[in-house]
Amino acid sequence: MHLSTLSGRIIFTAASSCRRGIAAAFALSLLMFPGATFAGNDVKPEAKKTDWRLTLGVGGSVSPDYEGSDDYEATPLPLIELSWRDIVSVGTLGGPGIKVNYFKLKGPTPKDHLTLSATAGYGGGRDQNDNDALQGLGDLDSGANLRLGADYQYQNFGVSLAVNWDVTGDRDGTTVTAGVHYSFALGSPKTLLTLGTGFTWADDEYMGNIFGISGAQAAASRRGFAAFDASSGIKDVGVNAMVMHRWDENIGILGQIGYSRLVGDAADSPIVDQDGDAGQFSVLLGVTYSWGW
Repeated sequence: MHLSTLSGRIIFTAASSCRRGIAAAFALSLLMFPGATFAGNDVKPEAKKTDWRLTLGVGGSVSPDYEGSDDYEATPLPLIELSWRDIVSVGTLGGPGIKVNYFKLKGPTPKDHLTLSATAGYGGGRDQNDNDALQGLGDLDSGANLRLGADYQYQNFGVSLAVNWDVTGDRDGTTVTAGVHYSFALGSPKTLLTLGTGFTWADDEYMGNIFGISGAQAAASRRGFAAFDASSGIKDVGVNAMVMHRWDENIGILGQIGYSRLVGDAADSPIVDQDGDAGQFSVLLGVTYSWGW
């Protein structure tokens, strides 16, 4: 997997670094461009034909401290991934877990392909101590999730569709994400700019757990929120710009800025409408070193 799989947001505090770090790394997968690849032939194709590839790196981001918050945190992020033949990969890029590309159909040119994938990951928690607005609403424990994805790339244009199920933990529910992106060389074939847009749909269970407020939670809320029933529907829409530069065959550098807008019941939730912001920004920088054998 190339550096193009790395993007999104991460949240982390010293008091709960392990649990929130897992949840934050999962969120990396929400804004990624699965089909983005480097343009040009500066790196010889023969150098890429290896069965195994290991990627190590460091990164950092700035993002909201909970979904819908208007408070932001800066976060360090370790990056690691081990992949085999672009079929199986395990690590933290795209979220902690293991991913299997179980079907790949190549097109008439090296850029064209359809890929179907399955991912088993972990993440998605929330701590009521993360923000005063969450006080009294209780914690949402992290848990395992399953994801099925389809990515289609035609020349510089790509589309993606993914379904994610939370199978353990307190978040629960199902989300569907869809997006389109366009990539092109920026000045040099080693530098790639990818522009994308997409949206997320969430079911009743997910919306209720993340944005809903029960009667008991309303009574315990430090902010005095009223009870709120959040129903299924489009949760957010967003845009994203990512610049990737291949310094050489091994070193990759990434910079990304994203903006998403919570809509519908997600935007109307008291934790967003009264004490947060429907507009969500994220910034990410990362450097990786990869080698294959």
